[in-house]
Amino acid sequence: MKHKIALVDDHPIFLAGLKSLLEEEGDFQVVCTSQSVKEAMENIPGQEVDLALVDFNMPGKNGLELLRLLRGTSPETMVVMLTVEEDEEVISRAMKDGAKGYILKQDSPESLIKSIRACLNGEILLSERIYMKVIDVLRRNAPPAQEDSLVISRLSPREVEIVRLIVQGKNNPEIARELFISESTVKNHISSILRKLAVKDRVELAILAVREGIR
Repeated sequence: MKHKIALVDDHPIFLAGLKSLLEEEGDFQVVCTSQSVKEAMENIPGQEVDLALVDFNMPGKNGLELLRLLRGTSPETMVVMLTVEEDEEVISRAMKDGAKGYILKQDSPESLIKSIRACLNGEILLSERIYMKVIDVLRRNAPPAQEDSLVISRLSPREVEIVRLIVQGKNNPEIARELFISESTVKNHISSILRKLAVKDRVELAILAVREGIR
C-alpha cells in the first residue's frame, strides 16, 4: 500500500519536482498539491493523507497556521515542515504545535526521502542544523540536572554518558571513538536507553534529556 502525501508550497516548479521525486520511489502517492493555506484546507481535509510536507513562507497565512488548522480538521495527518526558514522561534513553535519533523530544503533528496520514511515509522525528524538549534533553545531554558530526573534515575552511568554525547550532536561512530567502544556496542546501549525511557528515537531522547538538564 502506498503512503499518501500532500504537498504545500507556493512555488509550482518546486512542487512539480518534489512530486516527481517522491513518486519515483514507488511507495509514495502524492494525492494533492496546494500553493496556499486556503487551497490546502480545501484539498486535505476529507482525504486520507498520511503526511503533509508544508512550507513556512507562503502568501497570506503561513505554514504554522496550516499546521494548527490541520490538527483540528485532520489529526491523523502528520505534518512535516519543509522550508528554508531557520528562525529559532519558528522552529520552536512548529515543534510545540505538533509538527513531526522540520526539514530544510537545502538537505539532499536522499536525506529527505530517508526522513519521510522515518517519520512515517513514528520518529521525530529534524535536519542536522535544526536539531542543534532546537537543542540550544531547550538548553537555555532547562533547569540543572537532578539526581531524581528520569534520565539519571533509570539509566546506568555509561548510558547517561552516551545520552550526554547524543545531546551534543555526536553520531554513533563519534560516540564509539570518544568512549573507546565499538559502534555495535553504542547501538546496543542506545536501544536499551530508548526502551528504558519509552522514547522512539534519538531526537525524542535528546529533547527529553535536555529538558531534564542533561548537557
